[in-house]
Amino acid sequence: MTQNKTIPTDDSVDKFLQTVSEKRQAEAAQLINIMQSISSEKPVMWGPSIIGFGTKHYKYESGREGDVPILGFSPRKTAITVYFNEGFDQHSENLKELGKHTHSVSCLYITKLDDIDISILEDMLRTSQAIHASPPVKPNTVDDYIATIPVDARPKFDELRELMLAELPDAKEVVSYGIVGYKIDAKRARVFISGWKDHVAVYPLPKNDALMAELRPYVRGKGTLWFSLDDTLPKELLKKAVRALTLS
Repeated sequence: MTQNKTIPTDDSVDKFLQTVSEKRQAEAAQLINIMQSISSEKPVMWGPSIIGFGTKHYKYESGREGDVPILGFSPRKTAITVYFNEGFDQHSENLKELGKHTHSVSCLYITKLDDIDISILEDMLRTSQAIHASPPVKPNTVDDYIATIPVDARPKFDELRELMLAELPDAKEVVSYGIVGYKIDAKRARVFISGWKDHVAVYPLPKNDALMAELRPYVRGKGTLWFSLDDTLPKELLKKAVRALTLS
């Protein structure tokens, strides 16, 4: 049975980063913050040069098996390597908008973070985390979903939910696609909200160019309005977005 030679170690991440350039140290700090937020895991050294978050076990028909980090990267001199265990079939659309990069079967190579849209990379990493992390219990009711929201996000989520209920008093509040949605007719939900460790979100984006110009500072990826827990919700702007989504 062949074992993976790249395994987690007790080596210090901070000590390793002292061996790379100051520019790479700054970029690594940015990626560590992103991956730690997405995974809720602390950074760990895998082998001599990979910084990983979380663990996934694999076993191939050939007999090769081992563990890999769910998210991980290496701040190499020529390029930052970001690892995607699932490959890139699920990320083809995001890759078109990511910016300057190359990739192999499972490695994304970025010469410098300034060359890419970091919000697109975050979307890709969230997808990768969702694919490989142990799936949570699927919520069946709105109360089930609310119970899964991190404590720090509850006040902001409750504020967002209150706004939705006020703007859509006749809508049916349901769990749809694993988050909270609002149905105003027999069709699928038109507006969705969610709560996460560091933000709350509204989906999808309105198909209104003038309104999108106002919403642009809050857009993440291809279809998410993203609001930090530390910032004030732009309630009047959100009301416009809800009206645009429910009238479309």
